[in-house]
Amino acid sequence: MLSPSELTGLAEEVTPKAVDLRRRLHQIPEPAHEEHETTALIGAILEDSGLEPNRRTPRTGLWLDVGDDPKVGFRADLDALPIFEPTGNIPRSRNEGWMHACGHDAHAAIATGIALAISRLALPVGVRFLYQPAEEANPGGASEFVGEGLVDDLRGLIAFHVDPSLEVGRIGSKAGPITGSADGFTITLTGPGGHTSRPHKTVNLIDAAGRVVRELPEAIRQSIDSRTPIVIVFGSIHGGSTSNVIPTEVTLVGTVRTLDRSIWDLLPGIVDKTLGHILAITGADYLLDYRQGIPPVVNDDRVVETATSSIREVIGPDSVVPTETSLGGEDFSNYLDIVPGALLRLGAYSGGGDLHSASFKVNEASIGVGIKAGVAALVGLTYQV
Repeated sequence: MLSPSELTGLAEEVTPKAVDLRRRLHQIPEPAHEEHETTALIGAILEDSGLEPNRRTPRTGLWLDVGDDPKVGFRADLDALPIFEPTGNIPRSRNEGWMHACGHDAHAAIATGIALAISRLALPVGVRFLYQPAEEANPGGASEFVGEGLVDDLRGLIAFHVDPSLEVGRIGSKAGPITGSADGFTITLTGPGGHTSRPHKTVNLIDAAGRVVRELPEAIRQSIDSRTPIVIVFGSIHGGSTSNVIPTEVTLVGTVRTLDRSIWDLLPGIVDKTLGHILAITGADYLLDYRQGIPPVVNDDRVVETATSSIREVIGPDSVVPTETSLGGEDFSNYLDIVPGALLRLGAYSGGGDLHSASFKVNEASIGVGIKAGVAALVGLTYQV
């Protein structure tokens, strides 16, 4: 096994190519399931480097095995967001209305740098690199890759997500839940309608909707263990068109998020039952369209310990820091139903700007750090599985 200084040197050799790739990817952001140019560019870089990526033509995304009998893996994602990028950014999106505002261009570039470095090593088992499309979609690319059996034989899987609030050079780590589930729902309330002067002769759907908004979140929280974080938020309510008519239909749209995997499995039934109790007194009929999206990401203790101890050896004892749990969703969780893994946060602070916003920027110095950390973590895992 190479020494920490040798691994660092190897990572630094491939970093310029990875930085250049990130800049090129940043200029061609593409929607989920449409990352054709992105897939082609990454595939060409890998092939030019003597590697043999597996393309999913005509679908997007690709995967790459480095070495024989892959038992550990690294996941990167490819899609962008429908955000207009500010004109002053360099590099800047050439696809107007789309922007890599979540760092997926950096993730893909880091994965490529790690693959190039790992390809020069003789390791006890092979490493599989997953360049996944559609992380921002539901259903997303992770469920497709799982369905294709790409993680069936793996014994450990890691991924990085850039963190614009974390200092460059730091890796944020947490065992257990690190991101929340992400479910969506639409509630359609119906009634006969009527005149606002005689609400007692009809079903007042506006009042019923108000009861749902006020009571549903608290009622669900009361129905589960109070130690379990859960967030129910409504993002859209539509009903009625004038002041003196009680409408015949009101639609409410919202999201549900939790950190508990077992509760996530039960949420569709919990929401439906609770909703029925709230609306019983109103007389409103309802239809619940509950869309179970992705479960929470629950990091495996062993993978976290192996990866972070290896990172500390290569980058330094203070390189790994605790990170907070987020209720934002990440479809990396789909893989963790099959293989133990860990999602780590990569410091990318560049002065401000949050994920999924036009102000988001990646500090390019984070790419070299990510390659060093990824090489270290994967090498460590190959000797543990």
